Formats: sequence, structure tokens, C-alpha cells
Amino acid sequence: MLKAIITGAVITAVTVFAYFRGWLPVHSRTPANVDGAHFAPNEPGGTPGSTAATPGTHPTQPAGARTSDAKGGLALFQLGDYEAAIPELVKDLEKNKTSNALHSALATSYEKTGRSAEALAQWAKLAEACPKAPERASAVARVYLGSEGVARVDAGMRLLRDHPESAEAAANVIAIADACDKNGRPVEAWEACTLAVNLGAGTETALVTRCLAYADALAFSGKDVPELGSVYVVKSGDLVQNIAKKNKIDSGVICRVNKLQNAMIRQGQRLKVLTCKSTIEVSIKKMWLRLYYNGKFLARQYPVCTGNLEESPTPIGDFSVSTKLVNPEWTRAGTQAVAADDPANPLGTRWMGFAEPGFTSYGIHGTRKPETIGTHASNGCVRMRNENVEELFDLVPAGTAIHIHE
Repeated sequence: MLKAIITGAVITAVTVFAYFRGWLPVHSRTPANVDGAHFAPNEPGGTPGSTAATPGTHPTQPAGARTSDAKGGLALFQLGDYEAAIPELVKDLEKNKTSNALHSALATSYEKTGRSAEALAQWAKLAEACPKAPERASAVARVYLGSEGVARVDAGMRLLRDHPESAEAAANVIAIADACDKNGRPVEAWEACTLAVNLGAGTETALVTRCLAYADALAFSGKDVPELGSVYVVKSGDLVQNIAKKNKIDSGVICRVNKLQNAMIRQGQRLKVLTCKSTIEVSIKKMWLRLYYNGKFLARQYPVCTGNLEESPTPIGDFSVSTKLVNPEWTRAGTQAVAADDPANPLGTRWMGFAEPGFTSYGIHGTRKPETIGTHASNGCVRMRNENVEELFDLVPAGTAIHIHE
């Protein structure tokens, strides 16, 4: 009897020791804490609808856990039980309609169970209900990739406009431009191509050429494009200068776009009036000047000459067009003005001076030395070929913003 008692005590002591040393397996029916779990959809370019988990499993699922122990749609989703998660997630979303985690989990659950149409609708709901969610760009991209025709164009342009700096926009921007063209929406194709240029997507030279072709077809033609301006029917007694003044633009742009000779117009004539806002960007490193309309349409790109990098660099920063002069005289402090037709005058046929104090001696102008275009050779101004600066002069009014960067 005593021997049995001693043996039992020894076995009990060994068991307790082994338990606390972690030598015995411990089974738990309580799943890992998944409250507040967050799901981020995949970046476009992977398989639409794929996630880190595979059906029936999840990286954070504890050994021995069972689906029946999970509570709430997110917990079921984390365990990989997508069928069971769907009705629970629907209930959860009725209580919290702006939860991006719930929307993402439900959309992914639909994808995992082969319900692609419902998944697409759910990604669209996420985009609508959660405008600031980090998943929104990916959600809109999925809607774009899963749609066709006009719906595809609409979703693509929403992606570009709402998330222009996102990886999803850069990955899809050229395809979106192509979809716009295919569906008869060239204005949006132009906008998409301009964004592609600014994002560095695709081949820059080809994209710039494409943008300029859109500009010729949509801006600098008789085509009525409401996004850019309007059509005015000339009345008796009208003058180009008066029409321009009414629309707060320069008369040069009306003459240039409508190809008017000596500003001559006739009653009943239809004039295209560009009222879109123009802005100028200059790259010192790449030695080009770009004209944009409404900040989103690249309309023109010209080669330029900028300041000598060592002795007289072109100033970097934000400026605006002030004085506009035709055949300008050239003046320097303490010297007599040099006439426009004097070979010593370096300004060419047009001058657009900067408005900002301390920079009024700088400007965009023509040149008598076209061979310097594409080099850093000026005294700090932005030089252009005369034929280019004459066009730009007509297209931009005083007050036009100029952004100069390296």
C-alpha cells in the first residue's frame, strides 16, 4: 500500500514538473484574437481577388482552432471560412457601413467563393463609402479591371483623378487612355496621356507626341469642346478685341485658334473661344517648356535654352507672366535701349517678363541665336525659337503661372 502511494506521488510530481516546463502539449479551442483585423486588397498586376490566405486556412490560424469557435465576420474571414463569413460580414456592415476592413473582407470573400459580380459591386461600395481608406485605390482599380465598355472608362478615370499618384494609376494609365479612345472619349484619353507623361509611365516622347495630337484635334481646331471653352457666333459690330475682353482672354488666342488673318471676322461666323486656364512648366535639366490647360491637358512642348549653370542660372521657383511685348527693345542698367531690329538685340520677336519683385529682369523670349536652343547659354532667361515663342505668346495671357524646376 505504502509503495503504491509513493509511486503515485512520484508520477504526479513528474507530471506537474513536465507541464510547467512545457513538455506536454496543450490544446486550446480559443482562436487567436482577430478583433479589428485589417485586410488590404492586392495591388493590381497580381491575380484579381487573390489574398495571402488560401481557402480554409490563414497564416494566423492557431493549431487546433475550429471555425465554430470564431465569432464575427472578420474572425471567420481570417480563418479562411469565406462562405460562413459572407452573411456575418453583411450583418456587420449594416452596423458599420464605413468600415473599410469589413468591405474588403466581404469583397474578397465573394471573390474566393466565385461570386465575381458581387465582389465587383462590393469593391465599388468600398470606394463610395470609404473615400479616405488606404485600400480605395486598389478597390477602384479592381472595379476598372473587372468592368467593360463605358463602365470601364468611368472607373479608370475615377482612379486617375482620385488617386493620380498611386501605383495603381501608374500601372494602368496608358491602358485607360486606350480604353477612352476606344470608347470615343478623346478628351479623357488626352487627360490620361498627360498624367502618364507626368508619372513617367511608358515612353515619354511617344506620349508627348500623342498629347500634342490631341491638342491639335481638340483645342486648336474648330471642334466644340466644352471642357476647354465655348463657341461664339459673331454679331454685327463685333470686334475680336471686344470678344476677347468679354471672355477675359487675349485676342491673340482667338486669332491663333480660329486662324484669323488680321483679326478680320464677319457676322454669323462661329469662333472657338478657349477659356481654359493656362499654366507653364519649365525643366532646366531637360530643357523644355510645357503649356498645360486646366492643369491636366498637355497642349504644347517646346525646346528651350536656359541660363548658364555656372555664371547666370535660370531662377527656380514659381513666377507669373507680367509684361508682354511684341518686337521688344533690349535694355540693360546704365545703357541705352537697343532697338528690336538691331543685331545686338538678343530678345527675338517676343518678350514675356516675370512679375515677381527681384525677378522682373527675367522672362521668356525669342532669340537671334536658334543654335543655342537645347543648351544652357542664356543670362538666366528662358529662350525659345521665334516661331515657338510667337505661338506661346498668343496662347497665354498675362498672369499665367510659370513653374521652373531643375
